[in-house]
Amino acid sequence: MLTSQVPVHVSSLVVRCLPGQMSSVLSQVNTIKNLQIHAPDNNGKFVVVMETDTEKDVLSTISDLEKLNGVLNATLIYHEIDYGENN
Repeated sequence: MLTSQVPVHVSSLVVRCLPGQMSSVLSQVNTIKNLQIHAPDNNGKFVVVMETDTEKDVLSTISDLEKLNGVLNATLIYHEIDYGENN
């Protein structure tokens, strides 16, 4: 996790895609900055953890994920604003 005086928005999403396009979707997601992929399954579902600077960036990234070829939806599961260790 980033440590700074500037807040960091830490979010997790569940992304669902067409199972036959999982490999392609994962490759596309890996090109997006500040995302980590976790727990991909054989049914076209995986978790994404992201760190962004603003809530607008969170929403923009969700929208970008949903526009990827093969993605059915991206659902926000968790969101926290981290103000750093000193706060």
